[in-house]
Amino acid sequence: MGDVILATPLVRQLRATYPDAQIDVAVAERFSDVWRNNPRVSNVWAVPEQMPNQSYDLVVDLQGNARSRTVRTSIAGKTVRIRKHRLEKLALVYLKRRPPVVTPITTRYRNAVAQLPLLVDADGPEVWLPEDAAAGGEYKPPYTARKRDYTHQPTQGELRIAVAPGAHHYTKRWPAERFAALCKGLVDQGASVVLVGGPNDVELCKAVAIASGVSVVNRAGARSVQDTARILDTCELLVTNDTGVMHLASARRIPIVAIFGSTVGDLGFAPYGVPHTIVEYTIACRPCTHIGRASCPRGHFLCMHGVSVDMVLNATNDLLQRNN
Repeated sequence: MGDVILATPLVRQLRATYPDAQIDVAVAERFSDVWRNNPRVSNVWAVPEQMPNQSYDLVVDLQGNARSRTVRTSIAGKTVRIRKHRLEKLALVYLKRRPPVVTPITTRYRNAVAQLPLLVDADGPEVWLPEDAAAGGEYKPPYTARKRDYTHQPTQGELRIAVAPGAHHYTKRWPAERFAALCKGLVDQGASVVLVGGPNDVELCKAVAIASGVSVVNRAGARSVQDTARILDTCELLVTNDTGVMHLASARRIPIVAIFGSTVGDLGFAPYGVPHTIVEYTIACRPCTHIGRASCPRGHFLCMHGVSVDMVLNATNDLLQRNN
């Protein structure tokens, strides 16, 4: 989902440059909600259920993998592809050779259409809700303004923090017991904590809530991008692993404290367009992967075990203070 969300700035810039163009997006069906309400997009093709059935003046492949090749080869039109910096990525993962300049994924996406005139901006990604599109005008998700939450209405002046303990890959997950201790620390400081996640995170969030020993709002189990976005819209900040909800928070303009384990920001996937802090433990074997692993290849998992609760709690308090 992060790749998909980070493609939205390029489409915004294309629309600003070519206001009368037909701009269609072909995306995996499970991520189509990222684009569904975006008024900058003419049509959304949910692959593989739907495939573009017309020719285009330009086909932009922002994935450069076997699946995207299958889609683009079925479409008539000139094709350009993202440069994936594979050698740079391999050097970082296997030789620990950090690039002299980090090229964010959003910049790599823009570089794929470098031959076109483009009105470039510095704004973050976008995920439009139906109510955003219905309101018209510019993209203005809530930043600190709260929206109504259907299970818990914050009291006046209450600080509300979202916590996302899940991640698809094991080596991108900070231990659940530390998330539980973090929740307790935040509640002890007077904050209201909201656990967020998809259907696969229900049991994890339940365990975190129980282990915390304090009252938290558990909203795990959201079945759509829009549902999670609406929960984030009620919060002042998100604490998360390096995962898709991190980029969704960027799109909703929510400040982020991100915990990075087996991956690093130098891979280009740091939060983009919002105030953020990355909390990480420096160890020679990081990064051991660019996407995450099922287990620590060295068995110690120090990249995550080295991140203390105090480190994350202090980063959260510092970011809140700076942002205020």
